[in-house]
Amino acid sequence: LLCAYGMTWDGRKVLLHLTVGDQESAACWEGFLGDMKARGWEQPLLCLIDGNPGLRKAGRRKFADALVQRCQVHKMRNIINKLPQLVRPTLKKLIYKAFTTRSYKDGISRARTIIADYKESFPAAMKCLEQDLEETLSALKFPLVHCVRIRTTNLLERLFGKGRRRTK
Repeated sequence: LLCAYGMTWDGRKVLLHLTVGDQESAACWEGFLGDMKARGWEQPLLCLIDGNPGLRKAGRRKFADALVQRCQVHKMRNIINKLPQLVRPTLKKLIYKAFTTRSYKDGISRARTIIADYKESFPAAMKCLEQDLEETLSALKFPLVHCVRIRTTNLLERLFGKGRRRTK
């Protein structure tokens, strides 16, 4: 299933579009976003993505001016998986602080400090953190009230999780 939710300024969640796709390729996502545009949906302010390359590519083509927010939960998992077991809790706390600070500028600064401090010891994890860093912290450009809800794709993950449990 390909699915898009929106959020109004007052925090209400709205189902925008839902369709069956044979895969998560750029072509499928472009068709999905094209259907939304054909129904009158305009340029979003922010597109929250899980890191899927097809969605990223299609989003840039269809909504070039929208900010992109990379899901911080998915990003954190990718980083943590590249770290030795013993340092995971410590670095996870440091990275989480960078992800949840009060300003975009501070988040970028904290993350770059972590990268500089640990690049020699954990190059793969720090490369992962550095990649798409600006997109990972885009939520920090919004008011704190919204920031909490737009930093992850938990809304969709929860919806699909419930669906899987019910169908079992």
